[in-house]
Amino acid sequence: MEPVSIYTVDTCKPSVTSVPNDSKAKSYTFDEVIDFIGFGRTTVHIFLASSIVMMAVLNETMGISIVIPAAQCDLNLSSTDKGILTGVSFAGIIVSSHFWGYIADTKGRRSTLIVSLLLTATCALVSGFSINFTMMAVMRFLVGVFVSAPSATIFAYLGEFFKTTKRTIVITYASVAVGLSGVFTATTGWYVLSFDWEVLLPGVAFTLRPWRLLFIVYTLPTLIGACWLIFLPESPKFYLSRDRQSEAFAILQRLYLENHPNATVDDFCIKHIVPEAGQKIRSKDSRSATGCWHVARSMWNQTVPLFQKSNVVNFTICCVVQFGLFVVSAGMGLWFPDIVNRITTSNTTDTTVCDALSTTLIYSNATEDRLESTSISPVCNDNVNERVFIYAMTLGGLYTVLYLVMSALMQKLGRKSVVGFNLFFSGFSGIILQFVSNPYITVALFCFFLVFAGTSISILNGATVSFFPTNVRAMAVCLSLMMGRLGSVFGSNLVGLIMEQNCTLTFFLFASGSLVCAVLTLILPS
Repeated sequence: MEPVSIYTVDTCKPSVTSVPNDSKAKSYTFDEVIDFIGFGRTTVHIFLASSIVMMAVLNETMGISIVIPAAQCDLNLSSTDKGILTGVSFAGIIVSSHFWGYIADTKGRRSTLIVSLLLTATCALVSGFSINFTMMAVMRFLVGVFVSAPSATIFAYLGEFFKTTKRTIVITYASVAVGLSGVFTATTGWYVLSFDWEVLLPGVAFTLRPWRLLFIVYTLPTLIGACWLIFLPESPKFYLSRDRQSEAFAILQRLYLENHPNATVDDFCIKHIVPEAGQKIRSKDSRSATGCWHVARSMWNQTVPLFQKSNVVNFTICCVVQFGLFVVSAGMGLWFPDIVNRITTSNTTDTTVCDALSTTLIYSNATEDRLESTSISPVCNDNVNERVFIYAMTLGGLYTVLYLVMSALMQKLGRKSVVGFNLFFSGFSGIILQFVSNPYITVALFCFFLVFAGTSISILNGATVSFFPTNVRAMAVCLSLMMGRLGSVFGSNLVGLIMEQNCTLTFFLFASGSLVCAVLTLILPS
């Protein structure tokens, strides 16, 4: 049997009060070292910076849905154009996920996050100065390409500063920022777009208006997150996985000293950490990769372990569940404002959701026929209905509250119980809302249907960080989230195709998706 490698640092003096209790042990697991380091100032900074990054990702991908209606007249956007701009960022995320997973697993979490966030902010700011649909589409696609990295890597980065049993809980607490993002984009959008000013710039082909300023506002968390990460350390778990033990121990010592202001270098007396199985072999392979062919082979080698016997079942379930969760929460969620608006403005009372949608569809078609018969040309209207902001704020508030509640419950009930309940309740709400005639109860059930599925995404990401070895962890999260983005595109298009023809079937299909995901998550390890 191959001897186990031990990492050694000799620059510390034993201290009875500071070392872990087992005085005879010569090596410790990474979780034991994290316990010894404790939770302090630097760990709080890592947690808050990660939360800001999570918020930034949602701002960049979902905030566009608020900006586009206000920009449609200036950019002369058709309905098709608006649909493309809403989803083009997801296309960028999908095509680049594999690449960013490889970069984060081989070059480092922190450096990948900083570079990708700065590139995301640059493209987002440039998109605010777009003069036509083509320029906007290209820039939003590039935003998707670059934001793909932090959308997944941030979970691996944050999780690796905490012991395995606490990772999912910590990530769920940080995901409160996802709900706050919905509140932030809605409130700032409502405020900025309430103004009606314009600035004509001489020699330039566009006019500055509030919607362009909104792009800058939405990009602020991206810039703040990137700048904050510059002052934070790389994941020591990543360095250990690449056989760079001296750098890992330097960071662990820094964390200990900064978390314990009264401690000295001599107090940090962890000398040995047992590496993960096969760690040295992986690190040697990574250092031998140079040139395009070797990089391609290295990417392949980073992906293959996910399909080996020890990982393939968990990885497949994670991908399938992510696909299903995004189908429900994002696919149906993109239609949430429109569907709720039609339910609440329906002229009929005491009717089910599908009857209300059918009534508003008939009224809309009749209005269009009347306009066509009288040859009235529609006037471009770029005012955003206040209800859009109210719905977004409500949904964001629900996400925020539910993330906080789930974080507390997971410490007592465990991940499986919480996720299982979430998804079963989501599916139950999606089925029951079709038989309720009160519009307010219908809207409440619709919110539960989306929110209980959506909050499960972050829990699953936190679990994914714990399921897989460090060297393929970011790759696993990136690829599973890539499947999720495919699910959001598939779900939103499916709603557009079948909702008007068969409303009942649509809700049954999506609710069944939540129930299937609930069963699959019960198969995953605790």
